[in-house]
Amino acid sequence: MPSKYGSITDERNQTNKDDEDEEDSNEQSSSTKQDDWSDENEQRISEHELTLKDIQDAMNKQHPFGLPIWKPALYKKSRSVVRKANSALHSSPSSSSELFLNPGNLLWLLLFGWWLALVIFLLSLPFIVFHDQYGMIMRELSLYLLWPFGRYVERLVDITPSVMNDLEQPSSDVDGEGNEFDPALHTTKEKYSFPHAVIETIRLGPAASLYYIVFYALICPTLLLVSSICWMCVVTVPMAKLNYILVRHLRRHPLSLRFRSNNAPVGAHHPTVILLCTYQAFGWQYYKYTYDGINIMFINLLPLVFFVILDDYVLKSHWPHSFITSPHFIFGMSLASVIPLSYFIGMGVSSISAQSSMGLGAVINATFGSIIEIILYAAALMAGKSSLVEGSLIGSILAGVLLLPGCSMISGAVKRKEQKFNAKSAGVTGTMLIMAIIGALSPTLFYQFFGSFELHCTGCPDNVTNMSVECTHCYYDQSNPTEDPVYQNSVKPFMYICAAILPSAYIIGLLFSLHTHADMVWKSANPKHGSHELATQQSLYPVHIIPHHQESSKIVVPGPNQPNVSPLAFIHDKEPDEDEDEAAAGHDSPNWGKSKSYTVLFGCTILYSIIAEILVQTVDEVMEQIAIDEKFLGLTLFALVPNITEFMNAISFALYGNIALSMEIGSAYALQVCLLQIPAMVAFSLWYNWDKEEIKKFTFSLIFPRWDVISVIFSVFLLTYTYQEGKSNYFKGSILILSYFVLVAGFYYIP
Repeated sequence: MPSKYGSITDERNQTNKDDEDEEDSNEQSSSTKQDDWSDENEQRISEHELTLKDIQDAMNKQHPFGLPIWKPALYKKSRSVVRKANSALHSSPSSSSELFLNPGNLLWLLLFGWWLALVIFLLSLPFIVFHDQYGMIMRELSLYLLWPFGRYVERLVDITPSVMNDLEQPSSDVDGEGNEFDPALHTTKEKYSFPHAVIETIRLGPAASLYYIVFYALICPTLLLVSSICWMCVVTVPMAKLNYILVRHLRRHPLSLRFRSNNAPVGAHHPTVILLCTYQAFGWQYYKYTYDGINIMFINLLPLVFFVILDDYVLKSHWPHSFITSPHFIFGMSLASVIPLSYFIGMGVSSISAQSSMGLGAVINATFGSIIEIILYAAALMAGKSSLVEGSLIGSILAGVLLLPGCSMISGAVKRKEQKFNAKSAGVTGTMLIMAIIGALSPTLFYQFFGSFELHCTGCPDNVTNMSVECTHCYYDQSNPTEDPVYQNSVKPFMYICAAILPSAYIIGLLFSLHTHADMVWKSANPKHGSHELATQQSLYPVHIIPHHQESSKIVVPGPNQPNVSPLAFIHDKEPDEDEDEAAAGHDSPNWGKSKSYTVLFGCTILYSIIAEILVQTVDEVMEQIAIDEKFLGLTLFALVPNITEFMNAISFALYGNIALSMEIGSAYALQVCLLQIPAMVAFSLWYNWDKEEIKKFTFSLIFPRWDVISVIFSVFLLTYTYQEGKSNYFKGSILILSYFVLVAGFYYIP
């Protein structure tokens, strides 16, 4: 970990020294004690470095200029929603005869249970000829899939001292495979290659061969399909995991599986471990479920990216008149696919920033923090849609300074009537935002003062017979900037100077916060005491054995109302995927390493470049169908959709009481638009039109319409005025949002 971020203080190692200083307080002067304390503090600061959690907390708390602000944890942690999902599959079998008739369970029966049971039962009929156990297992499986609630799946094992120790201790296998037993040699754990597995299947006889043919051809695809559907539904995550675990065990050791009801007696001569026992099909809390540090919502949206590319490049040529290949459908799906790509890029940028030096983190954030917008705007300019780019940039500024802070304030008011933040710190950001607006809008104001105007007049209609009627209407308007000599000789050089100054201000801000004044920025970023203790407690929390009533013991002792069973019958077997979900190796273990983060960054950037091209290709037909202006489309959809991740982070911070970070996210994004995206578009326009005739629709200049300038100035003024009190409530948030809608409505009605 980079040493610039600071280091952790260990309170426990200094307890005795603090007591000795207290005893000798009468013998030392206060200044000497202060010097001694400083020496001891410096010594213990150098003993431990910050964990990844401490670095992320420090970045979010101090939010230095140029580094990303990210709410989801970048480190591996034990999450309550993951524990609930795992405990939902590993409940303790109950002796009650309750049927657990709740709406979710009935919905499973109606949507999946009945036809899954029917399919598996029909597939088991050919095994009657062999009088084999495979048919019996499949029939039991069909009944289990019909209604799995309150029933449990167990696996036969042979008990030796080593196996007993494995069952009672959490698995420490390096490969993360957990405790697996071969169906023939119960106490051995072997991995076969594919040819060896085929030979072993043939050796077991025709029944086994038929079973695996049926399994791989029908059972496995069917259960995986149901698992995928349940995973996409989010609230049915336990059923998705249940079907996936069933597939794995049906492939590895089908004859060792037993499907039992709650009160079915189990013989003591057949020791078993519980694989699955669930009582509910879904839960509303699973919208917060994460895998590999990524929220399930964004994981489910990721396949949409590949579907859109397949749809536009393959399906569209074969079925051009189909609904799924229509331009408006492809356009809508392309916009939706931007959401997961922006999330993954943000996650990658934050992961690299937290694991690298501050300078590299700032460079990565400046490069990839706006890469999505820059790629989209460049593709639009090459397609001759400069109005779309202009509207998107103005819309991004309005969203960053009005809509995002307003949504954050209203979200924060859900749990707290009022939140306070440091008005002085916010004032610094507001000052820099005003400077950015001056640099971005000065060429427009300059051209309004010194540019050329033309008089345009409309004549009388042809059918007017009375020539005394005055019907001529005249008005002044500025000429096309690309044809105006004032623009070419004076405004254009001034525009390039402003475009060069804007990123220079960004670089100066980076040097100030990350180099020359880094000690002042990070001086209060010391982590709280006891962070290592918390990490240790969380990593030791029992996960894989959680009874239905949240008891903590691994072996459930039968009660007076429970059947007399062997104690081993209620030992749960840990699943490898649960090991991965809960592999919290401390707060210094990142969800994504540097290699993975870089791979995701470059991969998502390439995918988004393809999506951006599809968006630009389909936008014309969409505008024709819905009769909407190109600039207004950029002001709304193209400005808001790529920023869904920013809204998610800001609202999450506000809900947890950190309104200062929510406000900072909006201001930081508006600064990136003014200091990076606008100069990047000016530079790209200069490069693209080099040695070409300058055409307005292929050129982006810093000459905005007057309504754009007024809207941006009013927005920044209102935000800085809101900052002054340092208080947040739903009233102020509502004012910001209403102001945003007023300005956007003005753009809609521009003649």
